Amino acid sequence: MKLEKIKPLVIIAVLFILAFAIRAEAYNIGGVPKDSKQFYKDQSGLPYFSEMDSYYNYRLTMNYLHKGILGDTKVNGEDWDLHSYYPPGRSVDYPPLIAYVTSFAYHLANMFGDYPLTVVAYWIGAIIGSLCVIPAYLLTRKMSNDYGGIVAAIIIGLTPVYVSHTYAGFFDTDMFNMILPLLFIWFFVESISADTFKRRLAFLSAAIISILLFSMAWVGYIFYVVLVGVFIIVYFLLKHLMGVERESYKSRLEWLVNQRELSMFLLLIIIGVSLFGILKGFPALIDSISGLFSAVQLQATAQSTAYPNVYVSVSELQVPAFMTGNPFLPNQTSVLGGVGGLLPFFCGLLGVGVLIWRIRSLEAPRVEVKNGGKRAGKKSKFIKYQRIPNIEKKKGEYLSYLSLICVWLLLTGYAVTKGFRFVSLFAMPLGISAGIFTGYFVEYLRDNLKSTTSIAIVAFIAGILLIYPFQVSVITKILVGIIAIVIILSIRNEKFRATSMMILVTLAIVSAPVSGAHALTSSVVPGTDDGMWNSLTWIKNNTSKDTVVMSWWDFGHLFAVAADRPVTFDGGSQNTPRAYWIGKALLTDNESLSLGILTMLSTSGDMAYNTLDNYTHNSSLSVKILTETLGLPRDDAKKIMIDKYKLTAAQADNVLKYSHPDKKKPFVLILSSDMLGKAAWWSYFGSWNFDKKEGEHYAYYTSLAASKPEVSGNVTKIMTVNDPSGMVGVLIEKKANDTNATIVVMGANGTSEKIKPHKLILVEGNQLVKNEIVDKNSPFGLFVLGSEGSYMTFIMDKKLEDSMFTKLFLLGGFNQTSFKLLHQEPGVLVWTRA
Repeated sequence: MKLEKIKPLVIIAVLFILAFAIRAEAYNIGGVPKDSKQFYKDQSGLPYFSEMDSYYNYRLTMNYLHKGILGDTKVNGEDWDLHSYYPPGRSVDYPPLIAYVTSFAYHLANMFGDYPLTVVAYWIGAIIGSLCVIPAYLLTRKMSNDYGGIVAAIIIGLTPVYVSHTYAGFFDTDMFNMILPLLFIWFFVESISADTFKRRLAFLSAAIISILLFSMAWVGYIFYVVLVGVFIIVYFLLKHLMGVERESYKSRLEWLVNQRELSMFLLLIIIGVSLFGILKGFPALIDSISGLFSAVQLQATAQSTAYPNVYVSVSELQVPAFMTGNPFLPNQTSVLGGVGGLLPFFCGLLGVGVLIWRIRSLEAPRVEVKNGGKRAGKKSKFIKYQRIPNIEKKKGEYLSYLSLICVWLLLTGYAVTKGFRFVSLFAMPLGISAGIFTGYFVEYLRDNLKSTTSIAIVAFIAGILLIYPFQVSVITKILVGIIAIVIILSIRNEKFRATSMMILVTLAIVSAPVSGAHALTSSVVPGTDDGMWNSLTWIKNNTSKDTVVMSWWDFGHLFAVAADRPVTFDGGSQNTPRAYWIGKALLTDNESLSLGILTMLSTSGDMAYNTLDNYTHNSSLSVKILTETLGLPRDDAKKIMIDKYKLTAAQADNVLKYSHPDKKKPFVLILSSDMLGKAAWWSYFGSWNFDKKEGEHYAYYTSLAASKPEVSGNVTKIMTVNDPSGMVGVLIEKKANDTNATIVVMGANGTSEKIKPHKLILVEGNQLVKNEIVDKNSPFGLFVLGSEGSYMTFIMDKKLEDSMFTKLFLLGGFNQTSFKLLHQEPGVLVWTRA
């Protein structure tokens, strides 16, 4: 009896340890070569955070600890961030729960030792993310059994797309996106089924607290309140259609009191709305409801201006494919892979079928009762039938589970069609449904699997599924299946054999999510390295406090933390006109224009084009005017604005004080190696055509590794591979004092084609050896960098050959006079105004 009581606690402990241990594996940064790991760790030996939003959350938490507010200061009573979107900064309209929880954890941890905030922030996501196994297990156990609860907890807790946002070193609000909604749903279900009003009210209070906490973590919290409301409606419709409830009531009040689902939901709304209004204000509730509809319109985000929508470059906001690659294996690119593979998905669908089957199996049987028979042992002629007690109650219970799971699956499934970020939401009902299926399936096997042949077949299939996700041969998988048969059949005790079979099947179903999650966390690479961190530290120590840090938006949050300087734009403000202007500054071959753009943004922000828009009422024309004038002296620019574009002198002066400011703010421009891979996007926005409303993607194709020369006679050859498939590379041939390089494309039949570059730029030992047009019709340029006997190559779209990024990053500032190099680290160059 005692074992039965502590068994759930033991299971919960094991589930949490499993979920946390897999997330903790990220600490080993397995995606980094062993000899390079130190380059990706800070001075204390802690790996850097894995993505840039973590640094924003870290900075807000640091503000909260030191100042008691999330922002850098207060502006008109509102928290204000002076580091982001400078000038003028922006409001800190951000869910505060992550700062509250992390601050509490920081104080708690420092009661037992000396732990910096970075350490607490590094681990808190893995801890909170792993806690979701508890409500997942308890909720599904209630609907099925322990086996079902275990499967649901593992599928949900190790959902690849969720693990990828909650492993050690990933410090973001995603950590709350499963634990709190699962607690809310679980507590609400318990409030319905509790046997006393006192217990029902206690569980309902816990549900309300859970959703109020969630409202401080994610603006989409209202989705789950709507979900429960839709569930109640569907449940009552099905009850009516199926005739589940046959009792009659004396009054509507008596009926309402006995409809626990409805009465609990009404109390939830009344109490929850009242508390929310007191804590956050009723207008915030209206905003939440309107925000729910905008949250699922990510693919149709309306642009208030003619500038491009940067969200099209964010992978989380893309509509995912249903399946890519091997359907049985987890991955990060599809719905099927995102929830753990085909088997969990398939079991999730079967869970709905199992609930329907359970309801059908409870069609109230009738038992005969004698009513006045002649003698014992002989049936009476008159038979009275009565229903088995609690059948209707049990039927209603299963119907409520079915309604909840179906509504949950349908609503989150619809959300998935609006963006990949919602796959983790879909994984919750799918995992619970898969657990329900597993729970009843293993019970069915226990009760009905008797013959040796059927046992052997199930054991063989389960053995193969257990080992399938691992990278082993087909022979090995078959061998494991055979071993499973031998082990199961060797067990003589029927009860122990049945239990072993149930465990084997359960492990087979969760094998793919477990192995997939471990593969993910064992290949983590931190989001930055010593090269970038040291560059930012140098900026912090060697520039004035009003220096503005400029670059592409991805690393903006990191810049603000490590350099402690304001940034032009970042992950919280990337969808602005600044994306176009920064992209333009990197893509243009006009260094004066590039410098003019950066000067304008760092000093006056958006004021120049916003002011000009007020006069032209045409963003496309405003951009055209500024593009033509930003690279010119102030007087020349004014003349063009007046003579060519018919602005008045006063209007021109008003624009020029922002576009050509008298007092220029100091700025640094950070260019880094990661921007080579991101060129397709910054060039897309920088080449935006305001009339056609489209841009062009231009890209660099960097060699995968440096290559050494091979000497044959008097010819030296160097071959680099610039494509992971090995189909594209560069061949460098050196003969006497002449060096030539061509792009090589391999054919499917083993043949190769040599393509001459449009321009060949060759640098050896920091000396520019060649910079000449080779084939004016070729679409690709080629940059070859030779250093200490090794060669790196960069194939690029012709448009990038003379871009400022190429000039400043690849050529080190060659043949330009507008910028000067301030600092250099591996993979990072820091420039400023010359």
